[in-house]
Amino acid sequence: MRYVKEITKIRSCQVAVCGGGFAGFAAAYAAAREGLRVLLIERNGALGGVGTLGLVNHLLGARAFVGKECKTCVGGLFAQIEDTLLKRCAAIDYKSVDLSLPPHGWFKGLGIGLVFDNEEMKRLLEELLSEVGVEILYYTDVIDVIRHGEKAESLVIHNKSGFCEVRADYFVDATGDGDIYAMAGCPFEFGNEEGGLAAASLEMHVENVDHQALINYMKRTDDRRFRAIIGTLKEAGIWRFPYEIFISVMMTRPDVFMINTIRQVGINGTDAESLSRGVLEGRKESFALLEIMRNHFPGFSNAQIRSIAPSIGIRETRRLKAMHVLGVEDLIKGESFPDSIALSGYGWDMPDPKHPSYQPYHGVARRSPFTEIPYRSLLPLGVDNLIAVGRCIGAEREALGAIRVMAPCIAMGEAAGIAASLALRENCPYRHVDISVLRERLIRHGGIVSRNQITQ
Repeated sequence: MRYVKEITKIRSCQVAVCGGGFAGFAAAYAAAREGLRVLLIERNGALGGVGTLGLVNHLLGARAFVGKECKTCVGGLFAQIEDTLLKRCAAIDYKSVDLSLPPHGWFKGLGIGLVFDNEEMKRLLEELLSEVGVEILYYTDVIDVIRHGEKAESLVIHNKSGFCEVRADYFVDATGDGDIYAMAGCPFEFGNEEGGLAAASLEMHVENVDHQALINYMKRTDDRRFRAIIGTLKEAGIWRFPYEIFISVMMTRPDVFMINTIRQVGINGTDAESLSRGVLEGRKESFALLEIMRNHFPGFSNAQIRSIAPSIGIRETRRLKAMHVLGVEDLIKGESFPDSIALSGYGWDMPDPKHPSYQPYHGVARRSPFTEIPYRSLLPLGVDNLIAVGRCIGAEREALGAIRVMAPCIAMGEAAGIAASLALRENCPYRHVDISVLRERLIRHGGIVSRNQITQ
């Protein structure tokens, strides 16, 4: 069937950011802070992506253990968000927590995250964008990219108001799935060699948890992820899930925990039917898991579901074939890059698509716990005025596992927003932006762009 529709409504801006997760939020904020007219297009009704709508109220990747010390590798806008939430008593200050065995799921390799209040985070992100004049367009899908030669000229969007063309000078793909660069015809990779994808997760929060009983069990057994209990339950035929670990994270209230346990195999984040199945099955599985938690897990005998995420969490889909694809060897060798614009302090975390509790690179030594992310890994091939941020950038699959979490995504987004302003003022492609100026601007705003800056 051929369908033709004339689009008469046109909007224009200098920078169009597609996706309002943490990466897209940061890109929009940084570009507008530089004085640009920015439109942020988001398909849902809140900012923060999987961090808020997916209930993953835990920003990882900003800090890592070096020996017994905790070192920070993400600053800039992330630090601004953290400071504001702490002042509002809407986040956990890691300095106030016993790091030897905390109930927040922190340990070497994973690093230390920022646990935050979901509604306060949504409010803060909107406040920040409002302060710099970003226009937010919620409940809107990008359905096509109009491209001429090596330049994207406009987006076709659709919402309750109908179809509209959005014309911009520069574009940011912050969809997480690389939807924009795929529509624009840029090359990308997908999953592993067989097209398999890491398991998805529908998160839930539970309340009425006896956190002290949980902590006491962990201290007594060092069984932080309940492997021993789950092993016994498997032998008894009670545990029938395809995963073998239990991950719980205490939230800003000590009786409320995020349960990051469900691993749903075979869910494709770029397929609507698959996503629908994931949500339907995940919600059913959440109640089944809760029943086991009540009967067998210390601290959870009186637990009740507080909320189940309205959006499913996707770990991987498309990966950009960028000007530089960040490789596994880069991480192992601890490579430094002259165009590094962000860091991550996260460890290997890209599970086997069929065995979601198995990490193929678990135990593979790295020279540094900190990964430098080169600017070139954000740049698609073939389109001059499009940049990608977040988990859809150019990286080998296992390398992506170390940089896909939310704190580095904020840092990538902030770099992309500043890059858009530099490109616009020089009327040049993203790839011709002066890297030294970009890095200097990031550092001026408190950003960390190389390992040499890490001090505390």
